[in-house]
Amino acid sequence: MQGGYTGKLMEVDLTKGTASVVGCPEGYAADYLGGFGVNNRLFLDYSRPGTDPLSPENPVILGAGPLVGAPVPGASRVMANARLPLTGAVASASGSMGLGAHIKWSGLDHIVLLGKAPRPTLLYIDDGRVELLPASSLWGKGILETTRSLWEAYPGASVLAIGPAGENLVHLSLAMIDACATLGRGGLAAVLGSKNVKALVVRGSGGVKVADPRRLRELIRGLHDRLSRWEMRQGALELGMIGAWPMYASQLLPYGAGEEELREMTERFGPGAYLKLKKRRIACPSCFLGDKDELILPTTGESVYSTSFLNAAIIGCALGMNDAEEAASTLALLDDLGLDFMTLSWQAAYLLELREHGVLAPEDAEDIPLNRGAGILRELAVRVSERKGEIGEALARGWRGAFELFGEDTRRFTMLVRDQDCLYDPRVSGLGTMEFEQIVSPRGPTSASAGSATYVPGLPMENLRRLTQRMGADEEALERIFSSPWGMNVGRLTRYSEDWFSLFSSLGICNRFQINRFYHAGLIRDILAAVTGMELETGEMMRKAAAGFELYRELGEREGLGRERDVPPEAWFEEGPLWGRGGKLKDYLGNELNRGDVFTLLDDYYDERQR
Repeated sequence: MQGGYTGKLMEVDLTKGTASVVGCPEGYAADYLGGFGVNNRLFLDYSRPGTDPLSPENPVILGAGPLVGAPVPGASRVMANARLPLTGAVASASGSMGLGAHIKWSGLDHIVLLGKAPRPTLLYIDDGRVELLPASSLWGKGILETTRSLWEAYPGASVLAIGPAGENLVHLSLAMIDACATLGRGGLAAVLGSKNVKALVVRGSGGVKVADPRRLRELIRGLHDRLSRWEMRQGALELGMIGAWPMYASQLLPYGAGEEELREMTERFGPGAYLKLKKRRIACPSCFLGDKDELILPTTGESVYSTSFLNAAIIGCALGMNDAEEAASTLALLDDLGLDFMTLSWQAAYLLELREHGVLAPEDAEDIPLNRGAGILRELAVRVSERKGEIGEALARGWRGAFELFGEDTRRFTMLVRDQDCLYDPRVSGLGTMEFEQIVSPRGPTSASAGSATYVPGLPMENLRRLTQRMGADEEALERIFSSPWGMNVGRLTRYSEDWFSLFSSLGICNRFQINRFYHAGLIRDILAAVTGMELETGEMMRKAAAGFELYRELGEREGLGRERDVPPEAWFEEGPLWGRGGKLKDYLGNELNRGDVFTLLDDYYDERQR
């Protein structure tokens, strides 16, 4: 291959304190494109089924696809594979900011972490040269302080760091890249903590070889031209994801709320509230639409980073916080400790449900405030990250720990698939691909299908069909998807959304909607050829992407987490409110669905995956 790939991976034996650069097995990139797909193939080589996620035998594999580090808009994704403690699944997580680019600029495609360091360790890679350095002085510090101190020590580098939650092996911990991009929902930070890895610092200066620079420049120019004509461009540049507030707000309203509640919530957490906190927008390398934020908290004057202010709005709305600053500062606390804000906030909602139903009395809550607001989440964050008290220890082990403490019957007060909390409630948003993939994703509920047509509510059928074709579905697949009795078969469509995610993640392109909306399969095929010299037909490229996802499913099946675990939550079939949400289950087009319909869609999904 002429460009894009280095053909090299770094093996780091943490137990021995050694590292070596070796060739990536020949044919892996050709078969699986790179990044996500090759990570999955490498995990087969380096792992054994049934390995304890927190044992030295559980490898962590980082990989960046062939477009990362090149000037391709949005090509900044780094992928991380490990068996995660929250669910026991082999998960491939994605993150952004500068880590992927610096891995490529250091002459590497992948990094494999093996064994366990004898003491807290910092892994420093500089243009392919590696050092394993003591990190005891950083152990116990938050992610923001850790990252800023390492930026000062290693100017220009990218930093992947864990916080106290990861150090204490909390199952809902995650790592952060450059203090504002999350990596590894489900406990990747705990896996790193079990290996005594506090941080990974990478600095590269080598660049990425491109097979046909002139052709690539022309393709990139076309992307920028399309961006300049996008009617929402200015709003996206100024507001990021919160610019789509009208789309999100209806999904964040409490069950039964009306126009007055929407107006009041918008005042507290909408675009105007964001602008009062905004210091600047932050973009990943090569991104032409920065989606991350640096915020100023007026009360303290503190500067914090965020993967998106929208996340602060989500927890602010869910728990009835007072204002945007309270929500943003609470999210910053969770990020600094290295906790997944979604799982922790749903654990808080679960405790509130237990109180409401008489399962947990306030006097038995170990001084955790059992009322809506920032207080319960902030107190829970400290207790869970420190594994403090009976409740903190139980919730640190995730939902399994919660049910061991409060009883298996309290599962009815949650919304889980594969022991992980759902991100989306299809009773509110409709059963699109993001909602449906929560049932079938090998890692449990995730947002891999955010780039599909159903991300935007209310699109007409012709738009849905055109956008599905953009993702590489051929005419026969389109006919199966859109000849459904429901008008659109979300089970069949989800297969192509997953393959689309696999393509983006294998090549390294960001899958957030405001980036991937500018791409289509033919354009990606041309960009891949310009960077690597690999000339593929569109169908062949999509088959390689599908092969990477099938390998991902195989990794789950090796752990005994196959189709039998595809069980939708009971709450989906009940209209009553849970966690402030409720309503009848409907599909994207508004058709009411029952339990039998969902299992029919599951059959259709697997039929489509086998084609």
